[in-house]
Amino acid sequence: LVPPDVPEVESILDERSIISMALFRSLIGNDRALVRQRDDAIAMARKLQRDIPSQETTQWHLEQQTMRIQFVFGTLLPERKFIFNAFMIKFDALVWLDQRRWENRISEYWQRYRDALLEPILDHTSTQLTWIAQGKSVMNMHVINGYTHWAPSLPYSPLVSSHASRARFRISAAHGPESREDRHRGC
Repeated sequence: LVPPDVPEVESILDERSIISMALFRSLIGNDRALVRQRDDAIAMARKLQRDIPSQETTQWHLEQQTMRIQFVFGTLLPERKFIFNAFMIKFDALVWLDQRRWENRISEYWQRYRDALLEPILDHTSTQLTWIAQGKSVMNMHVINGYTHWAPSLPYSPLVSSHASRARFRISAAHGPESREDRHRGC
């Protein structure tokens, strides 16, 4: 029996989809800003190598570099940490709400269930952040009712995601954590 105050399964899955897409989009935006800062620093360094800069130009470039570093360490990296921490708090709360629907589950199974739900989200986001850092196109992530669906952005880039990882995720997301009793009964 499900306690009356527990949200419906679909609403938990929908909310998990929403926060997963928000994590993906927020980190992609943050990472693009980091890459812009890196690209600006590289362009500036190349320009300084090509030309023989005056003392004034060198000083200006040094000030720009200092401001760039302060922006990365003072704004972008703390923002990235905040985005991830906010996602994890919401994600864990949804797993906790989902847990209330199941009886007789032990914590190690809930940890495996949580990890199985979390793994494809983090794997995909990490892959996309790597692609951005390499200057490649990214894929849009659509998570619908606990299942991840991949849609290419234009221009098309092949997805380098493990099929086995997605299959494990779908199985775990559909069945929930195993209980000790289910495992011994062979269910």
